[in-house]
Amino acid sequence: MTKIVIIGGSVAGHSVAVNLREKNKDYSVTLITEEAFPFYDRRKLISYLCGNIKEKELFLASPDFYAAQNINFLKERKAVGINTAKQTVYFKKEEKRESCPYDFLVICSGRKTILPDIPGINKDSVFRMDALSDFKEVKSRLIGDTVCFLGWNRLACEIAKAIVSKHKEVKLIMKEAPLDPLPGEGVEVINSELVDVIGESGVQAVKLKEGKIIGACLVMVFMSLPQAAVDFLDGANIELSEDAVSVDERMRTNLENVFACGAVSAPKDFSPRLKTWDETVMESKILVDNLIQVIG
Repeated sequence: MTKIVIIGGSVAGHSVAVNLREKNKDYSVTLITEEAFPFYDRRKLISYLCGNIKEKELFLASPDFYAAQNINFLKERKAVGINTAKQTVYFKKEEKRESCPYDFLVICSGRKTILPDIPGINKDSVFRMDALSDFKEVKSRLIGDTVCFLGWNRLACEIAKAIVSKHKEVKLIMKEAPLDPLPGEGVEVINSELVDVIGESGVQAVKLKEGKIIGACLVMVFMSLPQAAVDFLDGANIELSEDAVSVDERMRTNLENVFACGAVSAPKDFSPRLKTWDETVMESKILVDNLIQVIG
């Protein structure tokens, strides 16, 4: 039985798994995700944060969906390495190390925000806003009047609007003025550098380079382009295009049994970029069609 392992459970990984199962009932399909949830609609996270929809309305797959589709769904597993010679993926659940052999590997690990090297940045109330778990925590901790943003992008703009609508202040801390999209009403831009996050465990305040201290209940970190989640590929001999997995028009990497799609991938010699939901779904279909041809 052909063993196919997919790393990443968002729209790219989920779509690959489902499309594979629809076209072949005999493959062994394993879907590994770092998150604690089945597939959900990231496009609705702002509505969830605003309280316009309930958490259950985010989910596009029920907890038992994968079992019903005969897809081995491994949640809360962080990929930590790949041995392409032995065709094995290594991952951790909490501190327990596990492994999974494969005949074909599909990388759909997406992108992640990297926290800057600032004292206190790892406190409980500092968030990347990369996943549902971040939005759940933020929603439960919006108890103070001021939220600090470190960095800016389109997601930050939408989240800022949601927070301001709840009569909270947003203070955007950046060395340079943000580019498009520009902050709207209720967002104060502070052209400075954050040097410390203050608080016993959570966030109580932040300190600027000039010494000014600003009270805050939360800090959110944003990047114009989050970094590809490829740290587990160290030593795997899988080629990268800048920080993304390099793929051809068939979504194949330099290794004939390793494919990739979604935000983690980019055509060779092209700069990585964020992709729309529809683009990612289309890539997953192209990948599956070509993977099935290779399997034969």
